[in-house]
Amino acid sequence: MGHITPSDITLYCNTNGPLIRGSVRSVVVELPGLGGGSCLGGVTDMCVYDNAYTRDLGERGILAAYMFPGPWSWMNKAAVGYCDLVLDAIYEKYGLTDGTPLVACGGSMGGLGALIFSADSRHKVTACAAACPCCDVPAAYEALPQFRRTILSAVTSYGIAPDEALRLISPVHRLDDMPYIPYRITADGADELFPESGLRAFADAMISSGHDVTYVSLPGQGHGGFTPEEREAFHIFIRNNCDP
Repeated sequence: MGHITPSDITLYCNTNGPLIRGSVRSVVVELPGLGGGSCLGGVTDMCVYDNAYTRDLGERGILAAYMFPGPWSWMNKAAVGYCDLVLDAIYEKYGLTDGTPLVACGGSMGGLGALIFSADSRHKVTACAAACPCCDVPAAYEALPQFRRTILSAVTSYGIAPDEALRLISPVHRLDDMPYIPYRITADGADELFPESGLRAFADAMISSGHDVTYVSLPGQGHGGFTPEEREAFHIFIRNNCDP
C-alpha cells in the first residue's frame, strides 16, 4: 500500500515509454495545469503519452512523464511527494541514478508546479521550463472565483495560517530555495490571470540572485498563448537539457 512499483507506473502517470528507442538516458517530468490541462499535450486519461513532441523525445532516449497528482494540487507537499514516488519507480524500472538529467516543466499551475518541484523534490532537478506560471499565489488568490477554493484546498492540511501556507507554494516567496539550474520562463504579455509585470519581477529577482534564467515575453498573448515558435523553442530547451 502506497508503494509504486515499476509495473504500476502507468497507473500514476502517462509516459512515452513504449516510444523509447534504446535505453532511457534522461527524464522529463511535466506537471499539469489546473484541472489537468497541459500546454504541451499531456492528458489525464490513462494512455501512452504519444504526440510529435514525445515521439521526438523517445527517439532520443528521453522519457516524458505526465504526472497527475490531482487537479487542484498547486504543487503542495502531497503533490511533490506523489511525483517523487512515481520517479522512484521510474528510476528503478530503467536503472537510472541520481545523476540522471531530470527536467521539470509545465504551464500555468503546471509552470508553478515545475518551479516548486525543482525546489522541493528529493530528486535532483537539472533544468526547469515554466510557461505562463503562477509565481505569486497570494496575489493570484482572487484572480478567478474558482482559484479561491482550489488554492485553499491545496494548503488546508499544512496546519499553519493559510497566508503562510500560500507562500510555501509561491515561487516568488521561495527565491532562496530555488536551485541554481537553467530556467526558461515564458510570459504571456497580455496574461489576464498572472500579469507579466509580476513574472518579470520574479525573473529579474532570480537573475539578480545569480540564477541562469532565459526569460521570454510573448507580446499580446493572453494566458496560455503559446506561439508555434515559442513552443518549439520551449521543446528545444527541454531536449537540450536532457543531455547527460
